[in-house]
Amino acid sequence: MRRLLFDFLVTNFFAVLILAQSQPAQENQPNRCGLWGSIVSSSHFNTEGMRIELVGGGDAGRQTTRVIRGAFDFQSALPGIYHVRVIDHSGKVVLWKTHSLKGIDDFLIVYLPYSISEPSLKHIVSLAELKHKIPQQAQNAFRAAVKAEEAGDLQKSIEAFKKALTIDPQFAEAEINLAVQFDQSGQSDEAIVHAQKALELRSGDPDAARTLMMLLFRAKRYEQIETVARTMLANQRAVPEMHEFLAISLIGQRRNIDEAFAHLEVAVESLPIARLLFANTLVEAGLPKLAVTQIDTYLKSSTNECERESLEHWVAIINHSRSTMAALPSVGVE
Repeated sequence: MRRLLFDFLVTNFFAVLILAQSQPAQENQPNRCGLWGSIVSSSHFNTEGMRIELVGGGDAGRQTTRVIRGAFDFQSALPGIYHVRVIDHSGKVVLWKTHSLKGIDDFLIVYLPYSISEPSLKHIVSLAELKHKIPQQAQNAFRAAVKAEEAGDLQKSIEAFKKALTIDPQFAEAEINLAVQFDQSGQSDEAIVHAQKALELRSGDPDAARTLMMLLFRAKRYEQIETVARTMLANQRAVPEMHEFLAISLIGQRRNIDEAFAHLEVAVESLPIARLLFANTLVEAGLPKLAVTQIDTYLKSSTNECERESLEHWVAIINHSRSTMAALPSVGVE
């Protein structure tokens, strides 16, 4: 049960929002692009036929849609707090998250944890990990934190994860989930500290590394991203994503552009969506023309109408005024 909860919660952190410039939403009015996005697998795990369930309070009710060619959308979603669940072909909930929606152009990229797509990686553990037994009190605190998060009580969830770590400082799942909660509360520095600790406790773990990388990306700590990515690649862990982040880190540092593009091309063989984060960094680096090329290339394989409309609008803005164009709206985690 402990590992299952970790797999659910850690994906909370990997939901990436790319909110392209769009028309202003009318308050409290449903929209056909209320929630739309993609499921991203770290390997060749089949996402076709998975279901996404959206559960809201009050009048929002419950909606379900199927993943088709890696994409999904809901016809309408009123602004509010929702539980998002991903259900596999057997009917099992493989991950869940709590998410705040605006009601229009909410683009959610859901990364499947490596424990689903590459289960063998979860069995690469140190001798210390094999000997480590989590005390029952720490497990109880962890469960309490999960319940608080489900109920939308962020502070209570943080305190419960802290309690679990006070009881067992080697509780890696609590560290990584505490990083998620600190990020949601706007405490990015604290989040990074706990994500780093989680990776130290589980050296080379791809899910822990991905969590840390997304936090560092949001904080624009490109040198640290490069260090982690090169270390992971040297150990052949989470290879496509580490090529993606290494490419981003080099562009962010405004150096080794040729090497950056070489790493990107390796990444997009498995993760086409890597072009979006890369494009964001290109704009920040003052290279909007190259960013447009990346988005145009990505759009050739896009299957989601809402995504296409939003990204095409963003490209049009860049082309209209490159000198004043801001980057793709901030990548965030709810």
